Order: sequence, then structure tokens, then C-alpha cells
Amino acid sequence: MEQKSLESLYKEIDNQRDFIISLYKEFIPIKALGPENGGEGEYSRAMKLKEIMEKYFDEVKEIDVKDERVPSKVRPNLIGTIKGRNQSKTLWIIAHMDTVPEGDRSLWKFDPFSVTVDGDYIYGRGVEDDGQAIVLGITLAKVLKELNLTPNINFSLLISADEETGSKYGVSYLAKNYSLFNKDDIILIPDAGNPEGSMIEVAEKSILWLKFTVIGKQAHASTPEKGINAHLLSMILGVTLYEELHEKYDAKNELFEPPTSTFEITKVEKNVENVNTIPGKHTFYMDCRILPQYDVDDVLNTINEIVKRFEAENNCKVEVEVVNREDTTRPTDENSETVKLLKNAIKAVKGIDAKAIGIGGGTYAKYLRSLGLNPVVWMTCDETAHEPNEYVRISYILSDLKVISYMLM
Repeated sequence: MEQKSLESLYKEIDNQRDFIISLYKEFIPIKALGPENGGEGEYSRAMKLKEIMEKYFDEVKEIDVKDERVPSKVRPNLIGTIKGRNQSKTLWIIAHMDTVPEGDRSLWKFDPFSVTVDGDYIYGRGVEDDGQAIVLGITLAKVLKELNLTPNINFSLLISADEETGSKYGVSYLAKNYSLFNKDDIILIPDAGNPEGSMIEVAEKSILWLKFTVIGKQAHASTPEKGINAHLLSMILGVTLYEELHEKYDAKNELFEPPTSTFEITKVEKNVENVNTIPGKHTFYMDCRILPQYDVDDVLNTINEIVKRFEAENNCKVEVEVVNREDTTRPTDENSETVKLLKNAIKAVKGIDAKAIGIGGGTYAKYLRSLGLNPVVWMTCDETAHEPNEYVRISYILSDLKVISYMLM
């Protein structure tokens, strides 16, 4: 792509504000929650996105993965491709179309499943995570097509399913069952970042989600001596786990932010209906993000030892279930072509020096790293994913489009 063509591309990118807004308004209102989050999957959103992609890509493929839990019986994955002069290599943008639920709606200033525009800001559940990647991929394809520009290498957008709940029907499945990627491909996953656009994620912590069910004995709240308060014991167990796990696994790795392993108590299931009953059963969850130097099996053994001791001391039963486990893989090579190319593009467009880091969040990158590939996770964002009033900034999207265009030179 000649410099003149790149300048034309930049100029056209600056004209895409209205298209970006309209694109968000087409797919954000279509909910795409996995069944684990009380939803019906991504099918309806995928069909809308496929319809849009067919306007701008040379070809669009749909790969369906069977899932009997959802009405459509499948979880769709979409791949749009624009062919380049050199078709032996591809620059990929990989996005996911599923979102998390909106959470407490009273915390939202706007309807989370409508798109609200306020100056440079677009609000809605999933506009950043991971609608920003979807919009980047489709908008870039639109601009290339309308300017009749052929990139030096292929450009492909993969919009996948099930990222928020384990990727069994998304990139993890595709990586195991399809040969989509070549070893020299440039793979960009816009699913984490910072406001400067200087953060290139090359490594991730292991993820361990656990479900703890404490079984005591139900009783009237006025006679606590007749029961064993499972809720109270759960609170004590949660604090015990939190303190002992942080104390034992206390190493720091400055590649990561935060630099330590984390062990957080999160979801709690409903127990008794009324105030004056001591619950005989209580269930809570823990989200663990574990530094690569620690073995996940060792962490599990420690947890089981703590639980066994707790049962003996408190005359109760505790059931421990692994809800999700994703062991980390090798990091992306910081000297890989992808990292170097992205750093150069960020420097050229934004005028800043980017650096490689690790994160605690899980992305599609881990599955591709396990194949020996060198994906990077990058975008410019204010990190509002999963929060009430999640938003993106249009100026960030336009700037990132120019960075990716530079990479296609």
C-alpha cells in the first residue's frame, strides 16, 4: 500500500463517526448472552453481523458449533476476509460477540442495551467488550472497499462466540478443530488496553473459578444453638481462603498489572427466603487469577487442605467444584514480527512508545499461543468492561483504525 493510499485511508477513517454510531445501534440492542449467564446465545446478533459483513468483505464464512442448550442449537463464528496482494499472510482482528449481563440496572445512567451517544462517548453493555473490536474490523473493511484499496496482505475479521464463559464454542474450539492461522500471520485481539493505547498484552495469568457449597443445619434464628449457620461459616471460610492464599502465593511479577496473583470472592447464590431462618446451605464463588510461576494443581491442593481443616474445626461439610479452569500458556514472543509491527504503528500514528505487559483477564490469545502463534491483545480504551455505564470513545476507535491501517502497509 503506497503512502498516498495510506493518507487517503486515514482521511476516510476520519469520516466514519456516523457509520460507527449506526453500526453499534444495529447490533448492541440484540442481546448475546451465553446460557451460563441466562441468555440464548449469540445467534441473532451473529446473523445481523453476518448481513453487515457481507457488504464489505470479499467472502464471509460461518462456522457453527453445536450447543443444545440454546434455541438455535448452535453457537456461530463468523470470518470475513479481504484478499491482499500477498495471500500467504493475513492480518487478523479477532473479536467476540457475546457479552456479560448488565448487572444492577439502577447503576446505569442509560439503557444498557440501547446505544446512547454523548459527544465522543458511546454507552451500552458490550460497546467496549468486545464491540470495539467488531467495529474496528467492519469499519476498516468498509473503508478499504469504498476506496477500492487492496492491502499488501490478507485482512480477516473473526467474530467468535462464548468468550465470556470459557470459549468452548468459540476460538478454543476453532483452534483445536480448524487450521485457520499460519505461523507468520499477524494476529490482533482488541479486548484489553489503556487510555494511551500503549499497552500490548503478551501474557496472561491462569484462571480458576471455584464454587464452594457449605452445608450446615437449618434452624430458627432465635435458637442458633440448634443449627449450624452455613452462611456465617461461608463468610469465615471466604476470609480464610482469601488470607491464606494471598499469604502463600505472594510472588510478584512486574510484567503483570496487578503484579500479584488474586483470589476474589464474587458471586453468591440465594439461600433462605426469610430473615428469621438460619440457612443450612450456602453457596459462594471465588475467581482466582494465578501468576504463571505457580502450578494451578498446587493452588487447588492448598484450597482442598484449607477446606478439609475448616470442616473438622466447624462440624460442617464443604463441597468444592471447579467451574472453570484455564491454565496459562507460553507468552507471546516480545521480539515477534507482530509485536514489532504494532509498536512501530503505534509510534507512527500516536507518537508514543508502547510496552509489552501481562494481564489477569483471560482472552482468546491463550488458545492461539498454545498453537505456537504470537497474538497480541491491544486497543485504546478506558477499561470500562463489565462495569455499569460501559462506554467507548469514538476518537479512540478512529485512532486505532489508523494504527491497524499502518500495520496493513
